[in-house]
Amino acid sequence: MSNCYTHCCFGMTLTPAEAALLREAITLTDFLGDEPDEAEVIEHWQGLSEDFRALFAPVDDNSVSGFLKLFPDSDFPTFGTDFAFDERDDGTILVIARAEQFEPDAVASLLHRIVTVSLPIVATWSFDCDRHEVDAFGGGAFRIDTDGIHWLSTSEAFDRERFASRLVLTTRNDEEGLLFWNNEYGFGALEDADIYTEAEADELGTVIADEEPEWIALPRRLLG
Repeated sequence: MSNCYTHCCFGMTLTPAEAALLREAITLTDFLGDEPDEAEVIEHWQGLSEDFRALFAPVDDNSVSGFLKLFPDSDFPTFGTDFAFDERDDGTILVIARAEQFEPDAVASLLHRIVTVSLPIVATWSFDCDRHEVDAFGGGAFRIDTDGIHWLSTSEAFDRERFASRLVLTTRNDEEGLLFWNNEYGFGALEDADIYTEAEADELGTVIADEEPEWIALPRRLLG
């Protein structure tokens, strides 16, 4: 017989509103772990904030059914993680997450829903065994940003180049709408646009156009 562990420790700095939602989620999972009856669940749900109830609106007759969608197994709602909160002088909240039986899917899904300002968030974890078992050792990571949840290897999570912004220069034409800069042809269609890193954008200099050109970041899904 062997014991397997998924160890994790990561930090994030949240706004007070985000931290409040996280606290509510933790309290709710602890409450559900005590196997309350239906009336108790309804009463607890009604006592949660409007913002929380809107984020996890029920998907069926069970008041907490929307919240339970976070978990791979809705019969065992757990994040497997201890969260410690520390209010900073600037009003933000430093949260340290520690786990020996980390549930990455549930934690990532939760943070993706409640954190909208304090991005990106990066978490890495390792899994191991107290005996030498085949394929019992490894690790992983997730990164949450405005493009969603990225499931990664540990080394990829902190690859700044991989997640650096990719910019295009735009201007607006009264007849053709939004146009995109190509260094050879000038402003035209998006598919012909030159794509720049932030450093390259700084070096490009001034481009003459009817409207003041503006840099915008491409959604990562368009980059392939």
